Amino acid sequence: MDNKQSFEKNLGELEQVVKALENSDISLDEMISLFEKGVGLTRECTSALDAAEQKITVLMKNRNSGEMEEQPFGGLGE
Repeated sequence: MDNKQSFEKNLGELEQVVKALENSDISLDEMISLFEKGVGLTRECTSALDAAEQKITVLMKNRNSGEMEEQPFGGLGE
């Protein structure tokens, strides 16, 4: 399973957890278990997004030479 499928799978599971938590017919123990699962899924999704952001590069035109060069995504506004 690639990162995109894993991220989408985790996000789908997280949405199901949220819907289940919104259901008032579940016990406190079930709520706690779902909350713990949701926290884990949130961490996995955040980690996947952080990894993707690190891979992003933006082509920037070098002002002096006019040539294109790759720069880290975070380098634009920082």
